Amino acid sequence: MKKDYKETLNMPQTDFGMKAGLVEKEPKYRQEWLKKEIYKKALAKNKENQRFILHDGPPYANGDLHIGHALNKILKDIIVRYKTMNGFYAPYTPGWDTHGLPIENKMLETMDKKADDFDPVMLRKEAAKYALTQVARQEAQFKTLNLLSDLSEKYVTLDKNFEANQLKLFKKMALDGLIYKGLKPVYWSPSSRSALAEAEVEYADHRSPSIFVALDVVKGNETISAGEKLVIWTTTPWTLIANSGIAVGMSFEYSTVKANGNTYVVATQLLDSLAAAAKWEEFEVLKSFKGKELVGLEYQRPVKTELTAPVVEGHHVTLESGTGLVHIAPLFGEDDFIIGKKFKLDMIMHVEGDGKFNKEAGELEGIFYEDANKDVGMKLDAEGRLLSLKFMKHSYPHDWRTHKPIIYRGVPQWFVSISKIKSQILEELSKVKSHPEWGVARLSQMIENRDDWTISRQRTWGVPIPVFYDGETPVIDAEIFDNVIELVAEHGSDIWWEKSADELLPTKFQGKGFTKEMDIMDVWFDSGSSSIAVKPEGEEAPFDLYLEGSDQYRGWFNSSLINSVAYRGVSPFKQLLSHGFVLDGKGNKMSKSKGNVVSPQEIVGKNGADILRLWAANSEFTSDVTISAEIIKQNIDIYRNFRTKMRFMHGNLFDFDSSMMVEPTGFHAYIAELHKKVKNQIKESYEAFEFNKMIKIVNNFIIKISSLYFEFAKDVLYADEKDSTERRMIQTNIFNILNTLIITLAPILPTTTEELFQLMNPEKESVHLEEFFKVESVNEEVFNQWNAYFELLDEVNKKLEEATKEGLIRRRNEAKVIINTDNEFLKTLNLQQLLIVAKVEFGEEIKVETFETVKCPRCWNHIDVNEIKDELCVRCYKVLNK
Repeated sequence: MKKDYKETLNMPQTDFGMKAGLVEKEPKYRQEWLKKEIYKKALAKNKENQRFILHDGPPYANGDLHIGHALNKILKDIIVRYKTMNGFYAPYTPGWDTHGLPIENKMLETMDKKADDFDPVMLRKEAAKYALTQVARQEAQFKTLNLLSDLSEKYVTLDKNFEANQLKLFKKMALDGLIYKGLKPVYWSPSSRSALAEAEVEYADHRSPSIFVALDVVKGNETISAGEKLVIWTTTPWTLIANSGIAVGMSFEYSTVKANGNTYVVATQLLDSLAAAAKWEEFEVLKSFKGKELVGLEYQRPVKTELTAPVVEGHHVTLESGTGLVHIAPLFGEDDFIIGKKFKLDMIMHVEGDGKFNKEAGELEGIFYEDANKDVGMKLDAEGRLLSLKFMKHSYPHDWRTHKPIIYRGVPQWFVSISKIKSQILEELSKVKSHPEWGVARLSQMIENRDDWTISRQRTWGVPIPVFYDGETPVIDAEIFDNVIELVAEHGSDIWWEKSADELLPTKFQGKGFTKEMDIMDVWFDSGSSSIAVKPEGEEAPFDLYLEGSDQYRGWFNSSLINSVAYRGVSPFKQLLSHGFVLDGKGNKMSKSKGNVVSPQEIVGKNGADILRLWAANSEFTSDVTISAEIIKQNIDIYRNFRTKMRFMHGNLFDFDSSMMVEPTGFHAYIAELHKKVKNQIKESYEAFEFNKMIKIVNNFIIKISSLYFEFAKDVLYADEKDSTERRMIQTNIFNILNTLIITLAPILPTTTEELFQLMNPEKESVHLEEFFKVESVNEEVFNQWNAYFELLDEVNKKLEEATKEGLIRRRNEAKVIINTDNEFLKTLNLQQLLIVAKVEFGEEIKVETFETVKCPRCWNHIDVNEIKDELCVRCYKVLNK
């Protein structure tokens, strides 16, 4: 009967299963971490150490988390975990942005109500209630991502303390002359009935009319006679009602042109495009002259024909398109406004907040501005002044919330004067490090080009602009601000709507007939105040790191920087890190209408948070990131490789602990040095926030040692005497490597690493209380020494592959390999073991031969028939007969 040697082998033993079971295990570990207060203990152990504050940009409290939220929070958590394991005191305080129109609208939609159904106080209370339910909903979803923080400390922008601190910021900026009220065209959303900041504007294709209009000169000069016609071009016919001037380029060349019995004035360079648009079959150029010759002419206005307007100099006139004569409506464009103020042109506002015309529009009163394009066009056509009409598709600004077109509209608004502190902002920004490197340059460019910031909004749900008026004059007074701040700190900002002006004012200002401002602040001013309002564990800005999506260069990064420099003269962040958008597997933007939305909740529910976290870490996140079922599967494959190899390593440590370590020699020493080198590369990648590079390093290392080391090590581990020196050397390496993998992957795979860590260290509380490894010096000479072996290995592998294909051998462990070498180091090695072959001999050339072998029934190695002892190989015989 054949003897069974299985029981004599040191076969792996482990409770770390092949099947991860993450979906079932993760909730249990979350409860365990909460019960053991792991986050609090992690903070406590580092309390006296160097601080690292990653300040959380507040997501908007509306709806379920999307995959972009998940990417952002996971990346933040990886960094916080890594820094904590490196001994930093790294509290994490998540925040939520809770004011603004989307919350107001969603609350009304949920309640099936309209804003007019509520008084302001009730609307605010319902909006707050809705916002807090959304915070709770998102918080619960964030927890399923297995964050280190227990989220017990958080900030919400509707909190009365946050609001009071925000008002302190407003007070300082107002008293420093950085906040003012002025008339100026701003982005205006008729669909939201409010002004917008630049960060609230998105661009989308829009179909607009493109018209050329001829306007009669009524007061000529030596160059142009009355009755000749100035040709203007516009894509906003509805603004022609407010026309009060035409701008020309002083040095550009213009011509008078005879066509269809009329004389027209147009920029010479643009004459051909006008002729084509107006379908002039013939025209004659009468004379040419500089634009300055046109200044001072007066013409009949396009819609208000009873009025005339002047031709003036225009700094913004170009010859890229149009006619070189630019229609000016001062309250409907930034350049128009500058010219209107400079030349004291009429300021006509004929559009109300809802986009409908007022009585300034005469017979068109009550018509929506876009609908009026047709009416204006028909009027011009009927009067013979419309030379051309066609429609064009172009990129046009839209409200980022309602996705409806917006306009420029000149109404009194509150502004932050960026121009006064721009140089200081740029100076502070120059001290900031960014990842990717272009981040600071991009933000600097945005600040450089930024106009004054419109911070007033004509809504109810938000933080009030804490200003009172004496008649029409805003009262900027420290005592008044302090009184309001004190009331808001105690009662919250609802008090602004609940109390009269006199009840909000200090005693000495009461009874003077002051009125209060009813506009609220831009939500970007809210969230941009967080570095002032939020002090995690008493820490103040500048914080160590801001990490958000690349859209926040014009959003939160921008507003935070402005507010922080205005308040305390420094940038709120020392480092900026940005990630791209998450796209579908084909690189398309996700949308419900396309049906390509990937839900983080679904991935966590199906595969576990560790898989989603691995996807996030394994992404080149500084650019746009893709996700799909196939991409998740690729990450599952990487995870399985990690888990399988860690299971193998753990299984071979069943009879080993740190007291049994042996100093490695030979090839084991090479593996130990390689391990050190990899550890240093891992550390370097973490420090540079290059998590995908780190995953690649770990994966490649596992693959390398699996083929290079574990394949021959199995024979020693399973079949050698339990306490053999070489077996203990291998176990020493495995023990060290496995611990490195657990520590390395703990910030990314918190559940998987915790499971294995607790199996290895039942006496310890959690891997998340452990320390990260330090950088070690590496003996590069070891790598140089082993280069000859790897060259030999490549050659032998080729020969073995050829021999297998030719049918000379079935497996490499049956082969005899002849080696030709003068390298004395190679001759000292156990090449039979390292190459995993039956026999190695030295000869004239490298070749593979077959020879008569016997398979040892215990270790399954093929050995020379002359080396058998009681059916066993010499090694197995000695082990069993010791």
